[in-house]
Formats: sequence, structure tokens, C-alpha cells
Amino acid sequence: DLSRRDFTVNAMAYNPKEGLVDYFNGKRDVEYKAIRCVGDADTRFKEDALRILRALRFASVYKFSIEYNTFNAILENKKLLNNISKERVSKEFSQILCGECCDYILRRFKEVAAVVIPEISSMFNFQQNNPYHNKTLWKHTVSSVKNIENDDVLRMTMLLHDIGKPMSRKTDENGYF
Repeated sequence: DLSRRDFTVNAMAYNPKEGLVDYFNGKRDVEYKAIRCVGDADTRFKEDALRILRALRFASVYKFSIEYNTFNAILENKKLLNNISKERVSKEFSQILCGECCDYILRRFKEVAAVVIPEISSMFNFQQNNPYHNKTLWKHTVSSVKNIENDDVLRMTMLLHDIGKPMSRKTDENGYF
């Protein structure tokens, strides 16, 4: 049963005779604050793509990092999220946004976020050419999400607050947007 779990931190059990049963080094991963798939990460995500967002939620909420193979498998399998019900995706994504490390997730896994909300991809490399912004639109947006009160509606609002900028861009005679 433990070999079919998603992550090593969820693949531990307790037996009164033996104590902690930890075939996949989940205790070590908890100590190192690492999210690692049990077995082959690619296989785990193909079994259930919602695990991609669960990994990101655990990292965001519990301040864990994503182990290298798990990281690569998330990026490789991100399109599988299109096969998951919108309600399940929405719930996980809201929790990611409300995590203390949401900024880390939004920066490192922006391509995954773009599967959930495709329209945000136009913000990734958009330069805000004006004296009031010293960051790309995406970096500004991530900072806004991180620094607003931890409420799912407010965090989603900040994620989307400038989504129309790239499509409505107009520059003045000084080249400012």
C-alpha cells in the first residue's frame, strides 16, 4: 500500500510492533523539507495529475522544496492537469496561493500555473517600461500576491489584477507604457 502513495512524506505508517514503517525515507524528507515522489515521479503523476498541484501545495504551505526528479516530472506532466476537474484544480490552486511560500511556487512553476490559467503567460516576460515599475509584470504580480493579506479571494485578485496589461499596451511619446 505504501508504494502506491504519492510522496515519501505520505508513505510512512506506524505499527505497534515495529514502530515507524518507512520504506521510502519519508522521515528523512520531512527533516530535509523535501517533496519527493514515491518511486518514479513520472508514473506517480500519470496515475493522478492532481498530485502535481498537491506537491506544489505542500511546498507552498509547509515551506518544502521540490526534489529534482519530482520537479522535472511536474514540468513534463503539467498538461495532464487539463484532464482534472476544474473544482479539484481550483481548490488546490487556492491553497497554493495561500501558502507562505506561494511566491517560490509562482516563480519556479509559472508554466504549471499557466496550465491552470493560460492567460497569465502573457505576463511572464512583459517589461513594464515606466519609472514606477522596476520588475517584469510577472515579478510584480508574484510580489503582489505574496504581500497581500492571506485570503484566497485577495490572493487570486492580486494574481489577476494586471492580466490585461499586455493586451492593452499603449506607449506615450517617451516610450513609457
